[in-house]
Amino acid sequence: MPSTMEPRTKYAILLVPLSMLMLGLLRCGQFISEHSSMVLNWAPFNFFNSGPLSLDSYSCVHSYTIELLSIDPLVIYINDFLSNDEIEHLLDIGTKRLRPSLVTSSSEDFTEVLNQTVRQSQTAVLPKTDFVCDCLARRMQSLLGNVQHMEVEALQMVKYETGGDQFKSHMDWFDTPKNDMAYDPEDGSFQPSNRLGSIFAYLDDDCTRGETYFPHISSVSESADGEKFAIPDGDTGLLVKPRRGNAVFWNNLLPNGSGDPRVAHLGLQVDSGTKVGLNIWSRYFLDLPMVGGN
Repeated sequence: MPSTMEPRTKYAILLVPLSMLMLGLLRCGQFISEHSSMVLNWAPFNFFNSGPLSLDSYSCVHSYTIELLSIDPLVIYINDFLSNDEIEHLLDIGTKRLRPSLVTSSSEDFTEVLNQTVRQSQTAVLPKTDFVCDCLARRMQSLLGNVQHMEVEALQMVKYETGGDQFKSHMDWFDTPKNDMAYDPEDGSFQPSNRLGSIFAYLDDDCTRGETYFPHISSVSESADGEKFAIPDGDTGLLVKPRRGNAVFWNNLLPNGSGDPRVAHLGLQVDSGTKVGLNIWSRYFLDLPMVGGN
Protein backbone atom coordinates (compact mmCIF):
# COMPACT_ATOMS: atom_id res chain seq x y z
CA MET A 1 0.00 0.00 0.00
CA PRO A 2 1.53 3.35 -0.97
CA SER A 3 2.76 5.55 1.85
CA THR A 4 0.61 8.46 2.79
CA MET A 5 3.27 10.02 5.10
CA GLU A 6 3.74 13.70 4.50
CA PRO A 7 7.18 14.77 3.10
CA ARG A 8 7.81 17.01 6.12
CA THR A 9 7.22 14.05 8.45
CA LYS A 10 9.73 11.95 6.48
CA TYR A 11 12.42 14.64 6.75
CA ALA A 12 11.79 15.03 10.47
CA ILE A 13 12.29 11.30 11.04
CA LEU A 14 15.52 11.35 9.03
CA LEU A 15 16.86 14.25 11.08
CA VAL A 16 16.67 12.28 14.35
CA PRO A 17 19.59 9.86 13.64
CA LEU A 18 21.55 12.67 11.95
CA SER A 19 21.20 14.82 15.05
CA MET A 20 22.31 11.94 17.28
CA LEU A 21 25.38 11.41 15.07
CA MET A 22 26.31 15.09 15.23
CA LEU A 23 25.86 15.11 19.02
CA GLY A 24 28.13 12.07 19.34
CA LEU A 25 30.83 13.73 17.23
CA LEU A 26 30.65 16.89 19.32
CA ARG A 27 31.05 14.90 22.53
CA CYS A 28 34.03 13.02 21.07
CA GLY A 29 35.62 16.35 20.19
CA GLN A 30 34.99 17.64 23.71
CA PHE A 31 36.58 14.51 25.22
CA ILE A 32 39.67 14.82 23.02
CA SER A 33 40.02 18.51 23.91
CA GLU A 34 39.75 17.84 27.64
CA HIS A 35 42.01 14.76 27.58
CA SER A 36 44.42 15.70 24.80
CA SER A 37 47.56 14.76 26.71
CA MET A 38 46.20 11.29 27.41
CA VAL A 39 45.05 10.77 23.81
CA LEU A 40 48.28 12.02 22.30
CA ASN A 41 50.41 9.85 24.57
CA TRP A 42 48.35 6.65 24.38
CA ALA A 43 50.72 4.70 22.18
CA PRO A 44 48.39 1.94 20.81
CA PHE A 45 45.98 4.55 19.40
CA ASN A 46 48.30 7.47 18.86
CA PHE A 47 47.23 8.59 15.40
CA PHE A 48 49.10 11.87 15.90
CA ASN A 49 52.55 10.35 16.53
CA SER A 50 55.00 11.65 13.93
CA GLY A 51 57.43 8.77 14.54
CA PRO A 52 61.23 9.01 14.95
CA LEU A 53 62.89 12.39 14.65
CA SER A 54 64.30 13.35 11.28
CA LEU A 55 66.34 16.31 10.10
CA ASP A 56 63.32 17.65 8.21
CA SER A 57 60.92 17.40 11.17
CA TYR A 58 63.30 18.49 13.96
CA SER A 59 63.51 22.05 15.24
CA CYS A 60 66.49 23.00 17.41
CA VAL A 61 64.83 25.14 20.08
CA HIS A 62 66.42 26.09 23.41
CA SER A 63 63.66 26.49 26.02
CA TYR A 64 65.19 25.37 29.31
CA THR A 65 65.05 27.16 32.66
CA ILE A 66 67.78 27.27 35.31
CA GLU A 67 68.23 27.34 39.08
CA LEU A 68 71.46 28.42 40.76
CA LEU A 69 72.77 25.78 43.17
CA SER A 70 76.16 27.34 43.90
CA ILE A 71 77.84 30.62 42.93
CA ASP A 72 81.44 29.71 43.77
CA PRO A 73 82.06 27.27 42.22
CA LEU A 74 79.30 27.81 39.71
CA VAL A 75 76.76 24.95 39.68
CA ILE A 76 73.41 25.28 37.88
CA TYR A 77 70.38 23.01 37.72
CA ILE A 78 68.70 22.97 34.29
CA ASN A 79 65.02 22.15 33.94
CA ASP A 80 63.77 20.64 30.67
CA PHE A 81 67.17 20.69 29.04
CA LEU A 82 66.07 17.82 26.77
CA SER A 83 62.73 17.17 25.11
CA ASN A 84 61.20 13.70 25.13
CA ASP A 85 61.76 13.34 21.37
CA GLU A 86 65.43 14.27 21.78
CA ILE A 87 65.82 11.72 24.57
CA GLU A 88 64.26 8.92 22.52
CA HIS A 89 66.49 9.80 19.57
CA LEU A 90 69.65 9.75 21.69
CA LEU A 91 68.71 6.43 23.28
CA ASP A 92 68.08 4.99 19.83
CA ILE A 93 71.43 5.99 18.36
CA GLY A 94 73.40 5.44 21.56
CA THR A 95 72.27 2.03 22.79
CA LYS A 96 73.94 0.13 19.94
CA ARG A 97 77.22 1.98 20.60
CA LEU A 98 77.51 1.13 24.30
CA ARG A 99 80.84 -0.28 25.45
CA PRO A 100 82.43 -0.76 28.92
CA SER A 101 83.43 2.64 30.30
CA LEU A 102 87.12 3.55 30.42
CA VAL A 103 89.14 5.91 32.61
CA THR A 104 92.24 7.97 31.83
CA SER A 105 95.26 6.34 33.44
CA SER A 106 97.91 8.91 32.49
CA SER A 107 97.82 12.67 32.08
CA GLU A 108 100.92 12.50 29.90
CA ASP A 109 99.52 10.54 26.97
CA PHE A 110 95.87 10.32 28.09
CA THR A 111 95.84 6.54 27.88
CA GLU A 112 92.39 5.09 28.58
CA VAL A 113 92.02 1.78 30.39
CA LEU A 114 89.29 -0.38 31.87
CA ASN A 115 89.33 0.01 35.66
CA GLN A 116 86.06 -1.13 37.19
CA THR A 117 87.27 -0.48 40.72
CA VAL A 118 86.94 3.22 39.83
CA ARG A 119 84.31 3.25 37.10
CA GLN A 120 81.80 0.56 36.24
CA SER A 121 79.22 1.45 33.60
CA GLN A 122 78.75 1.52 29.83
CA THR A 123 79.57 4.45 27.55
CA ALA A 124 78.63 5.37 24.00
CA VAL A 125 80.39 8.16 22.09
CA LEU A 126 77.76 9.82 19.90
CA PRO A 127 78.45 11.23 16.42
CA LYS A 128 79.03 14.98 16.32
CA THR A 129 77.39 15.07 12.89
CA ASP A 130 74.05 13.87 14.26
CA PHE A 131 71.51 16.72 14.08
CA VAL A 132 70.31 16.35 17.68
CA CYS A 133 73.87 16.09 19.04
CA ASP A 134 74.78 19.21 17.09
CA CYS A 135 71.78 21.04 18.55
CA LEU A 136 72.69 20.02 22.10
CA ALA A 137 76.25 21.26 21.60
CA ARG A 138 74.81 24.61 20.55
CA ARG A 139 72.43 24.49 23.49
CA MET A 140 75.38 24.26 25.84
CA GLN A 141 77.05 27.13 24.01
CA SER A 142 73.90 29.20 24.47
CA LEU A 143 74.16 28.58 28.21
CA LEU A 144 77.82 29.63 28.30
CA GLY A 145 77.02 32.93 26.58
CA ASN A 146 79.98 35.30 27.01
CA VAL A 147 82.27 32.57 28.37
CA GLN A 148 84.50 30.93 25.77
CA HIS A 149 82.40 28.33 23.93
CA MET A 150 84.22 27.66 20.68
CA GLU A 151 84.26 23.87 20.88
CA VAL A 152 82.17 21.10 22.45
CA GLU A 153 83.38 17.51 22.61
CA ALA A 154 81.48 14.61 21.11
CA LEU A 155 78.60 13.81 23.45
CA GLN A 156 78.87 10.67 25.57
CA MET A 157 75.92 8.60 26.74
CA VAL A 158 76.54 6.56 29.90
CA LYS A 159 74.39 3.76 31.33
CA TYR A 160 74.38 2.61 34.97
CA GLU A 161 72.65 -0.62 35.99
CA THR A 162 72.26 -2.57 39.22
CA GLY A 163 75.11 -4.82 40.23
CA GLY A 164 77.69 -2.26 41.30
CA ASP A 165 77.70 0.31 38.49
CA GLN A 166 79.10 3.61 39.75
CA PHE A 167 81.80 6.21 39.15
CA LYS A 168 83.91 7.04 42.20
CA SER A 169 85.18 10.52 42.99
CA HIS A 170 86.72 12.21 39.96
CA MET A 171 87.09 15.53 38.15
CA ASP A 172 86.22 16.20 34.51
CA TRP A 173 89.13 18.56 33.92
CA PHE A 174 92.56 17.30 32.81
CA ASP A 175 95.64 17.44 35.03
CA THR A 176 97.56 18.83 32.06
CA PRO A 177 96.22 20.55 28.91
CA LYS A 178 95.21 18.25 26.09
CA ASN A 179 96.21 18.83 22.47
CA ASP A 180 93.53 17.15 20.38
CA MET A 181 91.38 20.04 19.14
CA ALA A 182 91.83 23.06 16.89
CA TYR A 183 89.91 26.27 17.45
CA ASP A 184 90.62 27.30 13.86
CA PRO A 185 89.38 24.50 11.55
CA GLU A 186 91.08 26.09 8.53
CA ASP A 187 94.46 26.09 10.26
CA GLY A 188 93.93 22.58 11.64
CA SER A 189 96.73 22.69 14.22
CA PHE A 190 95.86 21.42 17.69
CA GLN A 191 95.93 23.88 20.58
CA PRO A 192 96.27 23.22 24.35
CA SER A 193 92.81 23.02 25.92
CA ASN A 194 90.94 21.84 28.99
CA ARG A 195 87.33 21.13 29.90
CA LEU A 196 85.70 24.35 31.01
CA GLY A 197 82.04 23.44 31.44
CA SER A 198 80.31 20.12 32.19
CA ILE A 199 76.68 19.20 31.70
CA PHE A 200 75.30 15.90 32.93
CA ALA A 201 71.79 15.37 31.61
CA TYR A 202 69.44 12.52 32.50
CA LEU A 203 67.95 10.37 29.74
CA ASP A 204 66.41 7.65 31.92
CA ASP A 205 65.56 7.82 35.62
CA ASP A 206 63.91 4.42 36.06
CA CYS A 207 66.01 3.69 39.13
CA THR A 208 66.41 4.14 42.84
CA ARG A 209 69.45 6.08 44.07
CA GLY A 210 72.19 6.74 41.52
CA GLU A 211 72.49 10.43 42.42
CA THR A 212 75.23 12.72 41.16
CA TYR A 213 77.06 13.70 44.35
CA PHE A 214 79.29 16.75 44.89
CA PRO A 215 80.87 16.29 48.35
CA HIS A 216 82.46 19.78 48.42
CA ILE A 217 79.37 21.77 47.33
CA SER A 218 76.87 23.02 49.91
CA SER A 219 73.70 20.96 50.27
CA VAL A 220 70.30 22.31 49.25
CA SER A 221 67.89 23.45 51.95
CA GLU A 222 65.16 21.22 53.36
CA SER A 223 62.60 23.21 51.35
CA ALA A 224 64.20 22.22 48.02
CA ASP A 225 62.29 20.06 45.54
CA GLY A 226 62.59 16.49 46.81
CA GLU A 227 61.96 15.15 43.30
CA LYS A 228 65.23 16.71 42.14
CA PHE A 229 67.47 16.83 45.21
CA ALA A 230 68.21 14.84 48.34
CA ILE A 231 69.68 15.88 51.68
CA PRO A 232 72.85 13.84 52.36
CA ASP A 233 73.65 12.46 55.78
CA GLY A 234 75.10 15.23 57.90
CA ASP A 235 73.98 17.84 55.33
CA THR A 236 77.37 17.48 53.68
CA GLY A 237 77.51 17.88 49.92
CA LEU A 238 75.06 18.28 47.06
CA LEU A 239 72.95 15.30 45.93
CA VAL A 240 71.24 15.63 42.54
CA LYS A 241 68.67 12.95 41.74
CA PRO A 242 68.26 11.50 38.24
CA ARG A 243 65.29 13.20 36.58
CA ARG A 244 64.62 12.49 32.92
CA GLY A 245 65.09 15.57 30.73
CA ASN A 246 66.78 17.68 33.42
CA ALA A 247 70.49 18.35 33.83
CA VAL A 248 73.17 19.85 36.05
CA PHE A 249 75.95 22.18 34.85
CA TRP A 250 79.17 23.08 36.61
CA ASN A 251 82.29 25.10 35.85
CA ASN A 252 85.50 23.05 36.01
CA LEU A 253 88.19 25.72 35.92
CA LEU A 254 89.38 28.60 38.07
CA PRO A 255 89.84 32.04 36.47
CA ASN A 256 93.56 31.33 35.94
CA GLY A 257 92.71 28.26 33.85
CA SER A 258 93.70 25.64 36.42
CA GLY A 259 91.32 22.91 37.54
CA ASP A 260 88.96 23.49 40.45
CA PRO A 261 89.16 20.55 42.93
CA ARG A 262 85.87 21.61 44.56
CA VAL A 263 83.87 20.18 41.65
CA ALA A 264 84.96 16.60 42.33
CA HIS A 265 81.85 14.44 41.99
CA LEU A 266 80.61 10.85 42.06
CA GLY A 267 78.03 8.85 40.16
CA LEU A 268 76.54 6.93 43.07
CA GLN A 269 75.59 3.29 42.79
CA VAL A 270 72.15 2.42 41.42
CA ASP A 271 70.26 0.29 43.94
CA SER A 272 67.67 -0.89 41.41
CA GLY A 273 66.68 -0.18 37.83
CA THR A 274 68.66 1.75 35.23
CA LYS A 275 70.07 5.27 34.98
CA VAL A 276 71.15 6.70 31.63
CA GLY A 277 72.94 10.03 31.45
CA LEU A 278 74.57 12.28 28.88
CA ASN A 279 77.95 13.97 29.29
CA ILE A 280 78.50 17.26 27.44
CA TRP A 281 81.86 19.01 27.82
CA SER A 282 82.94 22.38 26.46
CA ARG A 283 86.60 23.08 25.77
CA TYR A 284 88.61 26.12 26.84
CA PHE A 285 91.65 27.01 24.73
CA LEU A 286 94.34 28.30 27.06
CA ASP A 287 95.80 30.87 24.67
CA LEU A 288 92.47 32.67 24.19
CA PRO A 289 90.39 34.75 26.66
CA MET A 290 88.19 32.72 29.00
CA VAL A 291 85.56 35.45 29.08
CA GLY A 292 84.64 37.54 26.02
CA GLY A 293 86.51 37.64 22.75
CA ASN A 294 84.61 34.78 21.05
